[in-house]
Amino acid sequence: MPSPAKAASASNPVAVAVGLPDAPVLVTRAARGTGMAFLELNCRRRNAGITQPVREDAFLISLQMKACADFDLYADGKSILPMDFNAGAIAIFDLRMNLATELRDPFHALSFYVPHRALLAMGDDGDVPRHIQELRHMVGGTVGDPVARDLLLSMRTALVNPQETTELFVDHVALALSIHLARKYGNVGQLPRQWGGGLAPWQERRAKELIDTSLDSGLTLDMLAASCSLSKRHFTRAFRQSTGMAPHQWLQQRRIDRAKQLLAKPGLSLSVVALECGFADQSHFARNFSRVVGITPNTWRRTRLE
Repeated sequence: MPSPAKAASASNPVAVAVGLPDAPVLVTRAARGTGMAFLELNCRRRNAGITQPVREDAFLISLQMKACADFDLYADGKSILPMDFNAGAIAIFDLRMNLATELRDPFHALSFYVPHRALLAMGDDGDVPRHIQELRHMVGGTVGDPVARDLLLSMRTALVNPQETTELFVDHVALALSIHLARKYGNVGQLPRQWGGGLAPWQERRAKELIDTSLDSGLTLDMLAASCSLSKRHFTRAFRQSTGMAPHQWLQQRRIDRAKQLLAKPGLSLSVVALECGFADQSHFARNFSRVVGITPNTWRRTRLE
């Protein structure tokens, strides 16, 4: 028998930002457990003040349970005039826009938190169109969407009494709502033919910049793919088509290039160079440098400093 749903042990970042860290949250396992969650935000105070900015690679879909006319919205520091936040309206927030609000009216909303990686995961599974870059919406505006409204309303009792709700029910509602949102509002980024199936120019630039700024950190393929709004499989294939190398090969080459720059400074030890370029230790660095360059780091340094 399906087990009861449980409230998340950690607060949702949106709930924390608006000053409601104890707001009820239900995290769903749908979309491979990528973090989609339902939450109820109910602030009864007037003049709650300016919320913390929220910058997440995610969307928030909110059903207004009551009208909220008196508040200001800021996106990337720019003031946006909110319109038509009436009871029953649906608002879509792109949390990548560094959103903040100045709250004067009390507000009450049932919301669905959708990480972008959840849409990509469903695209890989064939449930929604692939490569969704955003959910189309007017910043600061609302829409009438009875399907989204009714699906969100179906979660209200579950959020109040999670122990009486099965995980299967939460997963099914999350999947139905995310598919509806993706198909109704999804902006599918198609790669033009001239790119030959490789990365779009902005994706290639972003991936290379991320690699160059993360040579000494634990950069993962998941992080690279997410930065380009692609699945790991698609990103790996497209990166190879664009650069002629697999991502890990490009990262290795950039570490070697950086090592050469540092080796040209006579005061730096090989152990320092190794750590600054992301190698485990001096021995690991020497082995990889010799394999790629054909000579040891010390020999390369001597030839450049003579």
